[in-house]
Amino acid sequence: MGLRRFFSRLGTAAILIGMLVGGALVCWNLFGQGPYGDSCSYSLGCRSFYCLHHGLRGGSAQVTAPGMCTKACDTDAECGSGATCVTLDDFSRDDLPPLGKPDKACMRTYELQGDTTRH
Repeated sequence: MGLRRFFSRLGTAAILIGMLVGGALVCWNLFGQGPYGDSCSYSLGCRSFYCLHHGLRGGSAQVTAPGMCTKACDTDAECGSGATCVTLDDFSRDDLPPLGKPDKACMRTYELQGDTTRH
C-alpha cells in the first residue's frame, strides 16, 4: 500500500508542477515579450516571434540596423508611421526563425546614412 500512495503523490506533484510551468509560460507570453515596434535582440523577445535586424534606407536598400519587433504585412498602412511593408531579401529573412517566415514584413525606414551599415 505504501508504494501505491508514493506513486499517487508523485503523479499529483508532477501534474501540479506541469500546471505551474504552463501558467508561467502563458504569463511570459502575454507580459514578457515586446509588442510590434519594440527593440529586441532575439525573436523570442517579440510577441510576433519576428525580430528583424535590418532597416530600409533610401526607399529600397535593406541594411543592417538595430533589432525591431516586426510583423507580417501586405500594405504600408499595416505598418504605421516610420515603417514600410517590404519583400524581405535573403539577408533579412535570415533574421527570422527557420519556420513560418513571411515573404513581406514591416521594416523601419532610415534617412540618415550614418546610423546603419550595408550587408
